[in-house]
Amino acid sequence: MLVAPPSLVPAWAPSTGWVQRPQRHKVVLLSASAAASAAASHRLCSQRVHRRQKCHRRIPQRAEGKTDEVKERFMDWMRASSITTSPKLDILPDSEGEGRCVVCTKDLEKGEVLVRLPAAAAVSVTMDDSKPSGALEGWWMRHPRSSIRLAAQLVSQRESFGPYIEMLYPLDQIYAPWLWPEKDLKFLPQRLADSALARKKALEKAHEDLEREGLSAMIPRDLFLRAHHAAASRAFSGEGEVPASRSAALAVGGLSILAAGAAAAVGVASVDVAATAGAAVVAATSVVVATSPSPNVLSLLPMVDQVNHRSGAPPDLQFDPTSRIWELRATRSYKPGEEIVFSYGDKDSDALLLQHGFVEEDNRADLLRLTIPEVGTCGLSAEVKAEMEKAGIQELCFDGSLEQLEVSKPSLMEAVQATLRCAAKECRESDDEKVAKEVSSTGIGRVLLRWRQERRKLLRAAAKEWQVDLFS
Repeated sequence: MLVAPPSLVPAWAPSTGWVQRPQRHKVVLLSASAAASAAASHRLCSQRVHRRQKCHRRIPQRAEGKTDEVKERFMDWMRASSITTSPKLDILPDSEGEGRCVVCTKDLEKGEVLVRLPAAAAVSVTMDDSKPSGALEGWWMRHPRSSIRLAAQLVSQRESFGPYIEMLYPLDQIYAPWLWPEKDLKFLPQRLADSALARKKALEKAHEDLEREGLSAMIPRDLFLRAHHAAASRAFSGEGEVPASRSAALAVGGLSILAAGAAAAVGVASVDVAATAGAAVVAATSVVVATSPSPNVLSLLPMVDQVNHRSGAPPDLQFDPTSRIWELRATRSYKPGEEIVFSYGDKDSDALLLQHGFVEEDNRADLLRLTIPEVGTCGLSAEVKAEMEKAGIQELCFDGSLEQLEVSKPSLMEAVQATLRCAAKECRESDDEKVAKEVSSTGIGRVLLRWRQERRKLLRAAAKEWQVDLFS
């Protein structure tokens, strides 16, 4: 069911911004001279949502022309929608020139309000069997994945959310593998490539059905895919009942709010399973927002979703049930020139790549999970392979738990050695240049090389722990 004009649901999900996340415009407009001054005197230490790099960088100057016009329309739309932002913030192009980042322009203290957003300015869908009335009703029931439904819901409301939709990343700047040409997926592990392909097929089927029902004019394919990127990576999800008092208002630090897509990386992108018991939620019915006893809801929160990801503290997002206002607060103090960031959840490089299309450098939540190779590969014997299969072990997860597996130590050591060597062979640094030339775009090549770089770090760490010579 559509939680029509939007309602707000707790739980952060990584995806392209609906309203303004992807290309982040400013929260508070600065003069050109002020932006230039900030750019000249301060460096940003952060990682942008689209490809978080932990390096310091200068704040870029505001883009001119069309980009500025898109931002101005978005800012006007926010004002008309009663969305307010702190005057200490600005939305600027990121250092790579393809996205935007929310930047602090004056000293910010921990707890200061960054964004206030009324529930009516969000777009939401319930993650159950409810169905909306109207043109989407028949299509809705054939496509239960919430991220797909939310994408269709957003685009179908273009008259109301047009300026927000303009802020979504264009397709050629979305580097999530489900948008890659299939020939590029050969550079990813089979498990990750299969997940990306499954999502791609689900989206293609969803839009084919829209066309079959004569809805492609209302929901064009390119906007549908752009909106899905936002829904899959930057939406909020939650479950439960919103208390009736401010003191019990939803806050990330209290109830469970997690990023949709945290569990989606393992399947066809279903964010339905991303909602967790205990998280508060607001459900909207038509234009009336009302509390609901136990619905699961997935919501896009304009402006809030402009803030980029960095491992660390989750967003401090609070809901006042009386005023029906969401507030995003600073989780720490910021100095002028610093990018405002918060965590989309503890996600490894595979999950970040699949859900968001970027890879974080030195991600402390990164995890090495490798499929055990076939017999004869890198010295793996048939006996050890059979023993691993008998124990139901198809892959090895280097998270400190391997020694607890119910297999003999010699067999485990052989499996670990063969698995690490096989993965290292597929991810050799000497092949990077060739890989970059073979993929379909420089953007895909850039994010793929980052993924390979982080994978090699994990491989070297695992090889050191298990005393394996990766290239012998």
